[in-house]
Amino acid sequence: MIETQRLSIVPLSLDQLRLHIADRYRLEETLGLQRGHREVVEPLLSILTYFTIPRLQNPANDPLYHTMWMAIDRQKQQFVAEAKFKGEPDETGTVEIGYGTYPALQRQGYMSELVGGLLNWAGQQSGIRRVVADTDTENVASQKVLEKNKFNLFDRIENMLWWEYIIVGK
Repeated sequence: MIETQRLSIVPLSLDQLRLHIADRYRLEETLGLQRGHREVVEPLLSILTYFTIPRLQNPANDPLYHTMWMAIDRQKQQFVAEAKFKGEPDETGTVEIGYGTYPALQRQGYMSELVGGLLNWAGQQSGIRRVVADTDTENVASQKVLEKNKFNLFDRIENMLWWEYIIVGK
């Protein structure tokens, strides 16, 4: 678990991930949380079903790099955002992250705090030297999340911007 100013960021187990996609509130009930704004919609539903769950079922994969990390607002006792790594670090020590929050909770700083928490965690892992993320050129809010967390723009491919965060001292 990762703790930030307002958030507890927890990686879901395989069983918890199945609850996450199967039912609107069973995951909250099993964790003793309040119902909130969490929804699993496309394309996330397909990613979790056809990519994430099969990878979590493979014991050769490190689950922390394949599962969803859920951000819980400790005061509200609700899920407020989610993120995931897109696999283990590659041969250069690079991992990719993706993230999102629920429309009703946007513009409250949750994503910046969640990404910052994941960066702190990544910095403590021996195999990670660099974290990358992509954003659509139109997604200014996501770009601001990365800028606040000291990511630098390093590439553009059509309508996708690619950002990187270099872990200092590695």
